[in-house]
Amino acid sequence: MALRTSAPPVRTCIGCRQRELAAQMVKFVAVRGIDDTAHVVVDERGRLPGRGAWLHRDDACLSLAVRRRTFGAALRDRGVVVNPEDLAEAIGGVAHEDPLRGQDR
Repeated sequence: MALRTSAPPVRTCIGCRQRELAAQMVKFVAVRGIDDTAHVVVDERGRLPGRGAWLHRDDACLSLAVRRRTFGAALRDRGVVVNPEDLAEAIGGVAHEDPLRGQDR
């Protein structure tokens, strides 16, 4: 009797809608604070309770997800608060910056 191995989990990016191995993506969940407001946070270990939303470690995917407002739909919580700067920092230090800002003119 041969051992049966399962395929690694595959998830869909909420930004670009492309499928990828879960190990190569970042999981986000909605966490309720003391004021009962849900905030999107990175689930680094993949163990936080609740529904997850998956995203590539890419600034373009994060921008698409924020612009399309897909976090609320993916997490099934339309009132979720998304702070793109915090999420960009958490997925690899990418930030939404103007490439011309900071240059001497």
